[in-house]
Amino acid sequence: MAIANSLPSAAVLMPNWIGDLILGLSVVMRKKRADGKEISLIVPDRLCGLTTLLCDLPVIPYRRSDYREFFGTVHAVRKRSFSRLYLLPHSFSSALFGFLSAIPSRRGIAAEMRSPLLTERLPRSAASRTRHLTSEYAEVLETGYCDPAEWKGVAIDKPAESGEAIVLCPGAAYGPAKQWPYFARLVKLCEGRRFVVVGDDRDFPIGESIAAAAPDRVVNRAGATSLECVAATIAAAALVVSNDSGLLHLAGFLGTPCVGIYGSTSSVWTRPLGSAVRIARGECRRAPCYERTCPEKHYNCLAGITPERVATLANELLV
Repeated sequence: MAIANSLPSAAVLMPNWIGDLILGLSVVMRKKRADGKEISLIVPDRLCGLTTLLCDLPVIPYRRSDYREFFGTVHAVRKRSFSRLYLLPHSFSSALFGFLSAIPSRRGIAAEMRSPLLTERLPRSAASRTRHLTSEYAEVLETGYCDPAEWKGVAIDKPAESGEAIVLCPGAAYGPAKQWPYFARLVKLCEGRRFVVVGDDRDFPIGESIAAAAPDRVVNRAGATSLECVAATIAAAALVVSNDSGLLHLAGFLGTPCVGIYGSTSSVWTRPLGSAVRIARGECRRAPCYERTCPEKHYNCLAGITPERVATLANELLV
């Protein structure tokens, strides 16, 4: 892991969610190219390996499982003598971390009663779900906004055995309102195609049910590999079909063609990066409601997205 060992003037506190972190990383990398100044990343410990795989920026692990780890990270950041901190998360704890780290300039969204802890406060209106999340991040980071479709992707090492497979990402840590139920039916529709299911331990059972639909063509790797190995598998794939999750955004960041399935959330706000992207949305009067579980218990926003529709979108990218 590339740990920061110099004294750059600016640091960025990155989000805790994989998808948000990846979208934020794309903006930081653009800022670095535009400004030419070194920027260090303060990254949740569990995502440091993935971050260092995706970029060459210095990384400081953000450990906070207990107060000793939290103050240990505060001390590590203090020693870097940063003069400026950009806070991408909205949480009170992130602003408190910046304040305790004694960084003199701290810029972020004025949310969760944390305004006294920031020196540069952006209005809550800067965090709008009516525009892409990278627009908010660009404003926080004081850099120009670029349409997400213009992202060209980042190259990483790829495992040769995963080439030409379609990678399926059936999980979504956010909740069932993001979890499309028809991956197994999609596999049956796409005859002759090889599939790899990826995700964490929680996704293993659904991966097994998808594999059962076509045991000779589907490999379930959910929960069996590290996040860095999942990234390599996605980088080598012919296509990724995914719920609106961190792995969908990882596919876009790597430049892998992807079909994103959106239920309770909005692609206007969190569309994946890149031009080789198709979006599947269902028809529901409440969508996007941004709820983790359906308030009306029917999940029509997902149920209305047929496997035939997703297969059609996939074929547009596989041509």
